[in-house]
Amino acid sequence: MKRTKSLLQLIGIAGTTILIGLGNVYAAGIGGGAHAYPAAGQSQDQLKKDSFECHNWSVQNTGFDPTKTYRAPATYSSAPPPGSSGYFGSGETGEGGVMKDAAGGAALGAIGGAIAGNAGMGAAIGALSGSLFGGAKRSSRKSEEARWREQQAQQQAQQQQAFQQEINARNDEYRRAYSACMSSRKYTVR
Repeated sequence: MKRTKSLLQLIGIAGTTILIGLGNVYAAGIGGGAHAYPAAGQSQDQLKKDSFECHNWSVQNTGFDPTKTYRAPATYSSAPPPGSSGYFGSGETGEGGVMKDAAGGAALGAIGGAIAGNAGMGAAIGALSGSLFGGAKRSSRKSEEARWREQQAQQQAQQQQAFQQEINARNDEYRRAYSACMSSRKYTVR
């Protein structure tokens, strides 16, 4: 049950990552969002020819082509918190963890109780304390893993935002080059 919940959390994070992380950016096409209008009586054929030539010149000079699809680079995450075995949590947090902790505590308590002269009482105290300390340890580990997952999601969102900002800046640079080229050929560019 707990592994299923962890798996569902992983799927949720992965789904968000896919939506954010793939980051396909479709730029504005030739002109990068700038539109050129004939200002000196140029024909539609001349507009197409000039637009194509200015597009190629702008791509060559800026290294950016707004007619292409750009993908965000792969995101890398830090290692999961200590004590976990990746995204699915450690084996200690799975079903039967309380029983395992109680059995371990009972064994240690029985040994301590035997030394003190009452193995049964030692085993009972050991089982109770093993359950309590084991539960606290599992709870702490779950909190660490939840914080780690949240940090990973924030990191991926920041990487996506930085990627989008770079694409926007490069598109602006391309648009300035395209506008300058078309303006020099007597077009009004907006």
